[in-house]
Amino acid sequence: MAEAKERGNRGEALACQRLEQAGWKILERNWRRGHSEIDIIACREETIAFIEVKTRSQNAYAPPAQAVTAGQRRRIILAAAAYLQERGLYNTGAYQPRFDVIEVVTLPGKDGRVVDYRHLENAYDAGGLHVFI
Repeated sequence: MAEAKERGNRGEALACQRLEQAGWKILERNWRRGHSEIDIIACREETIAFIEVKTRSQNAYAPPAQAVTAGQRRRIILAAAAYLQERGLYNTGAYQPRFDVIEVVTLPGKDGRVVDYRHLENAYDAGGLHVFI
């Protein structure tokens, strides 16, 4: 379990680094609301992205993004609405929110080197959840 946590932490750190290189400003890391957590909240121009980072070993059963379940998406969307409300940004038009997933794939083992990185923009939306973002 500790190895998976370390892999996840390294994946999130790499994601933040790559986002900043691409001109994103990291607003929050591991932002919590109740039982929900948003790995990264970042903004660039008029877009605010709520980003789930999934880091997996190369020998994992499925691509990392498939690990983002419907329940997890729902929790992230509700947490994003709470975040925007707390910051006075909800329904103001100041930012266009979106939900991204970043996949990080590493070689197996404790010190697994990154072999693939993908930023899936607009990976999902609030459709069907009756949540206005």
